Amino acid sequence: MVWWHWLLIILGVFLISLPISMWYIKVAPRKPSNEGDWVSDNAKTASVTVDGRVVKIKNVRDFTWRSSKDHDVKWNEEEYHLDDLIGLYYIVEYIHKFKALAHTMITFEFKNEKFLTCSFEVRRKKGQKFHPWTGLWRSFTLIQIWATEHDLLWLRTNLRKNETYLLPCATLPEKREAMLLQLCKRTNQLAEKPEFYHTLAKSCTTSLIREANIVTPGKIPFSLGEVMPGYSIKPAIKFGVVQDLGGYERTKELARIDKIASKLNSQKGYSKAIRKNLEGNFTHPK
Repeated sequence: MVWWHWLLIILGVFLISLPISMWYIKVAPRKPSNEGDWVSDNAKTASVTVDGRVVKIKNVRDFTWRSSKDHDVKWNEEEYHLDDLIGLYYIVEYIHKFKALAHTMITFEFKNEKFLTCSFEVRRKKGQKFHPWTGLWRSFTLIQIWATEHDLLWLRTNLRKNETYLLPCATLPEKREAMLLQLCKRTNQLAEKPEFYHTLAKSCTTSLIREANIVTPGKIPFSLGEVMPGYSIKPAIKFGVVQDLGGYERTKELARIDKIASKLNSQKGYSKAIRKNLEGNFTHPK
């Protein structure tokens, strides 16, 4: 073997080993933490206690937003009665012109127009900005935000002005209840033992799917929508996660909320207003 063959082999080994070495030297030693100088909307972690049929959540976010950087800070301790749980919605917010990129959440509906939204997000420190690439390298702790629906959605539909969909789920009452309790269990796990966010393996959507498949094993098989949540609406209809309101396009048309929300002047009455197009077109499974 001539000398330059050996040189190519050595170069190849170096190129392969370099990123592996960098991972173990720079990335692997990082540890997730719930301690840090966090941005205000990530400042507190939630915790949950369940007392019979009553769920008590500490640090439910209820901000009033005037702009994406100007808001009134408010964290509440709330009680939710499982007997009052009547509905569940899947939310898709497109965050980029590349439609594969989206943020997903779910909302629980209770009697008396009370809504509780759950969002798995990156926990950002002051000065940090999220990018899908940096989300691959243990750069962010995973946080589970519980908030009023008008907090989490107003920020997206009216301030960021992102295309957003609110899709009623085809979930039976006992499964809605089990999903809420499973997410509460996950809340306490993350509060006690923090974990890293990962753009592909532990994102907003993969986190929701993980909990849904614990409640109903195999309910949501793997699809492109799991790693590219902007494409998750069609498989969600196919797998019976959300209700089919007359085909894919018709379902999206009825579920789109940002156009309705853009006409509102305040967060007051937000949740009722954004459901205008859905009224009479679906019922929660009973």
